[in-house]
Amino acid sequence: MNRLTESQLQALLLQKNLAKQTIPEVSLTAALATAFKTMIQQGEFIAGHRLPASRALAASLQLSRGTVENCYSALETEGYVCREVGRGSFVAQRQQPLLGLTRERAAVPAGHVTLSRRSSQHAKSALSGHIPRRAFSPGMPETRNFPIHTWLRLYQQTVKEEGLSISAGSDLQGNIHLREAICDFLLVERGVKALANQILIVSSTQQSLSLCAQVLADAEDAVFIENPGYTGAIKAFRAAQLKPIPVAVDDQGICTDEIIGSPVNARFVYVTPSNQYPTGRALPLARRLALIEAAKSRDMWIIEDDYDSEFHYQGIATACLQGLDPHQRTIYMGTFSKTLFPDLHVAYMVLPEALVKPMTTARANTDSQVSGITQRTLAKFIMQGHYREHVRTMKKIYSSRAALFINEIVRHCGEKVRVMVPNCGLQILCQVENKRLEQAVSLRAEQYHLTLKGICEFCTEEIPLSGWLLGFAALDPIEIAHNVEQFSRLLTLCLNEVER
Repeated sequence: MNRLTESQLQALLLQKNLAKQTIPEVSLTAALATAFKTMIQQGEFIAGHRLPASRALAASLQLSRGTVENCYSALETEGYVCREVGRGSFVAQRQQPLLGLTRERAAVPAGHVTLSRRSSQHAKSALSGHIPRRAFSPGMPETRNFPIHTWLRLYQQTVKEEGLSISAGSDLQGNIHLREAICDFLLVERGVKALANQILIVSSTQQSLSLCAQVLADAEDAVFIENPGYTGAIKAFRAAQLKPIPVAVDDQGICTDEIIGSPVNARFVYVTPSNQYPTGRALPLARRLALIEAAKSRDMWIIEDDYDSEFHYQGIATACLQGLDPHQRTIYMGTFSKTLFPDLHVAYMVLPEALVKPMTTARANTDSQVSGITQRTLAKFIMQGHYREHVRTMKKIYSSRAALFINEIVRHCGEKVRVMVPNCGLQILCQVENKRLEQAVSLRAEQYHLTLKGICEFCTEEIPLSGWLLGFAALDPIEIAHNVEQFSRLLTLCLNEVER
């Protein structure tokens, strides 16, 4: 079938009507792409369906052919469409409708597990629930592209093969298959040097931080933290009655000279070296090596939070601290909540050999255990290559969205803000020079349905830097364009008030 149905044509024309408001070409392309994605997800176009030729579609919608070509290219980048020279553009085979709304039931291959429509709808609803109602929430991944059918097939397979008796507590460190899969992945992708018996499965990064505070230090002990830095770490350390000692951050990450010259005898230092939170700066090799030697000479541990380094957009990713540390003083932390979906509740720690037993014992005394079925399903998901494929797909999507987000900020906000372009991650820091403006915008953000985290929220002591950390990853191109425009209106309003 090479022609659009009347209803499909109407859906596309509805998007096209936005052009009457003199929408720029890039936004019109995004609108057209969004219409296609919606119809693919809802089964209007099934896998293998040939899309209209770009010239014919452009003529029928009274658009430029370049707009349609750019739309198809964007769909190809996001994995919705595959294009073949001389044949045309087709709906990608792996993009099955998430809502079970196909008009015809496709032939089921032998051994395939058929899921009910109700099952798919529940899964879709659970994942979609994590898309923030207010835009720009930092750290929120896009969940609409998650291969839910693959995950549910592996989950059912796990239950069928191993039953519901898989216990999360049968191995206190976590499922051995999952630990081996994580170990292999980290060695290739991040240069982590460890064995599977050095990995501890936990429910969240927050649990990892709490375990570190519990095992590595006593009440009233000092610990070094980045300033500005991750608020979750600050809360975990204060809850354990530790004393966070702020260390300044510059355009190269944490200032290691401050640690080296500090008279404070800290038990550990918490760092985000690959993507400093919230500035997005990467710690250069010289500082990484200096920090490792400082940890050895001070008898201090390093907690390396590598929370979203999988999504690296430019340059070459610097090797992780753990892989550079010959002294086994570094605890490496990672999570699947940013790469898959938040409610998975699976994270991990790569521990020095001396800490495996005490950390595992402390972990066993907590109530937050990861489902054994979930662990085994995730192990299969990684070992069969689905995880690497999903990360690769999302990396392309996030890279495209980051570029669009920056362009929209520059176009709408001009010189009002300075965008600190990150090397990786799911959020971008927008800097301003006025702290009063930061506070005014943050206070009014909810009125514009935005979540704007001011820099002051990440600081343990005041710093000159002002601005907001804006999450872009969970927003599609249409949502980015709309919400950046809202942000610009809010910024202009508050700027006029502050300057009066």
